[in-house]
Amino acid sequence: MTGTFSSTALAWLLTYAIHSTVLLSLAWLLVRVRRWSPGASELLWKSALLGGILTASVQLRLDLRPAGTVMLQRPAVTAPAAAIAPVDWPEAPTPTRDTHVTRISKSSPEQSSPLISMSRSSAVVLAWGIVALILGFSYVARRLILVGRLGDRRAVPDGRLLDMLGGLARDAGLRRTPRLTCTSRISSPIALGVGEICVPETALTDLDLEQQRSLLAHELAHLARRDPFWLGLTSMIERVFWIQPLNRVANRQIATSAEFLCDDWAVRRTGSGVPLARCLAQVAEWIQASPLGVPVAGMAEERSLLVSRVSRLLDGVKPSTRSRRGLAVAAIAVLIAMIVVAPGVSGKSGSQLLSAASVISDKSTSKQVVSADTGVVNALIARLGDEDADVRRAAAHSLGQLKDSRAVPGLIGALKDSDPKVRASAAEALAEFEDSRAITPLAALLSDASTEVKQSALEALSHFDDGVPSSAVIRLLSDADADVRHNAAHLAGKLRDRSATPALAKLVGDPDSDVRQAALEAIGELKDPMAASAVTLALGDTDSDVRQQAMNTMEELKAPIPEATLIGLMRDPDPDVRQQAAHLAGERSVIGAIPALRRMLEDPNGDVRESAVDALGNIADGAALEALRAALTSKDAKVRRAAAEALGERR
Repeated sequence: MTGTFSSTALAWLLTYAIHSTVLLSLAWLLVRVRRWSPGASELLWKSALLGGILTASVQLRLDLRPAGTVMLQRPAVTAPAAAIAPVDWPEAPTPTRDTHVTRISKSSPEQSSPLISMSRSSAVVLAWGIVALILGFSYVARRLILVGRLGDRRAVPDGRLLDMLGGLARDAGLRRTPRLTCTSRISSPIALGVGEICVPETALTDLDLEQQRSLLAHELAHLARRDPFWLGLTSMIERVFWIQPLNRVANRQIATSAEFLCDDWAVRRTGSGVPLARCLAQVAEWIQASPLGVPVAGMAEERSLLVSRVSRLLDGVKPSTRSRRGLAVAAIAVLIAMIVVAPGVSGKSGSQLLSAASVISDKSTSKQVVSADTGVVNALIARLGDEDADVRRAAAHSLGQLKDSRAVPGLIGALKDSDPKVRASAAEALAEFEDSRAITPLAALLSDASTEVKQSALEALSHFDDGVPSSAVIRLLSDADADVRHNAAHLAGKLRDRSATPALAKLVGDPDSDVRQAALEAIGELKDPMAASAVTLALGDTDSDVRQQAMNTMEELKAPIPEATLIGLMRDPDPDVRQQAAHLAGERSVIGAIPALRRMLEDPNGDVRESAVDALGNIADGAALEALRAALTSKDAKVRRAAAEALGERR
């Protein structure tokens, strides 16, 4: 249970690290390339700060695994690798529940399991938890010190200030007027909790009435916006998720935006930014010591902001009143996209037997370098006979990932499993080995009753260059399932057996457009001219991709295309078809196509126009030369350039 929890916790932490880095980096980039209003900037940073927590939690909760997701594999074999004796598998094993596939020597000193065992994931999670706990307690302790420091604060007796605060509170839509207190132990006004403003005693004597009103309006804005709560939350996130250093940047940016927004709120309520600017300058003179040492919603706690805030107020910057609804919708869309497509780390094992092998993927090839433990391979082979079909399927999948040749006989035996999903997984696993011993058993699956199994067998056989019996593949060209016919057509073309030509020619009229396209592609690979008549009919197919493939196949067969048909294709609604028709007209030097090619110089599609110029350049005829000269005056610079090049290449 502990191992599962630590694995899940580590997977969540790593996923959070990935997602938060992407979101916070995106927020940083956006504020660097464009100047945003304080409200928009705050929304960006809050979305990025909280978004990583949200997207990592949802993705792991829904067990979504987008492309690039890394699996944290928990070893299913409890015995040490050194204590597991290898087992030879000359044939497919059919173990029962009482079968023992590992033998542990009792005399081995490495056998005795320690009373306390800690995996690497547990150690990492524990280390993170300890540091997070220390930093969290440190923050709480500093908050308690602040509470003690303000323990002597007392209620402000000045009736004018209380009336002023009450009016501002009603203007802000607050149900209750915040409590107003004062103390001599602070130098800057601060908003506390959800309903208190604490000011230094000097604010009651050294500020005039307008400055006091601006001060109260600013601090009241902090309470109305719930900034004390947000500052506490973001500060805890920064400390608990200390593995993400960008959280500190986000926290500071959120605090900065909060001060600007509260300044704007105060200006709207008081009518001018000058009294607030004077108040800030006065408060700056009071601050002799460092700030309080803990994040608070204080008027001048961020001393580095004072100059810019005063300048902003004196310059009369108008507060932005734009709706941030569009930005909020965009932020939600980004978070949803992160959940769906952003890679993460999965630590979920469920009932599956996961491999403890170390698999290193080489991205430059389709191969994998595997360092697999003998005991793990043998244990997985044994699980091919497990009573649970899901376990057998998972074992077959893992053996395919490991690519250990010792698994081939066991996987061949699994091709006869009673469960079709297991048979399909075994076929997919054997495709990874490309072992010729698997060809005949895989070919036998082409007669399987399960469509999924037949598809997996076809896919597996496509990995072999020689030795695949074509007769079984050809039979599937008339299968009832369109996907099977589609895959069979692809494999038939690869096998280069012209005995498949009649069946492929029939598929040119198949109800499924993907099947028709695959059949035409296979005919092109076979290069059998006997199918030319069927391919010619496909030039008038209702699907544009099929028409284009038919032209490609006719080019592969070197078969003639009726001139009227080719010119008709040059007027096709699909630009790719028109482009391919123009190419063929040029390759075959069809003089009758010159008028159509000349009209294509004004085609709406740029690629079609360029193909028309190239085709005219390949036709040795005076009319083509005249059309190229006319193309030199085209509105399209690419057409003019291509025409100039074509004229230069003519002899």
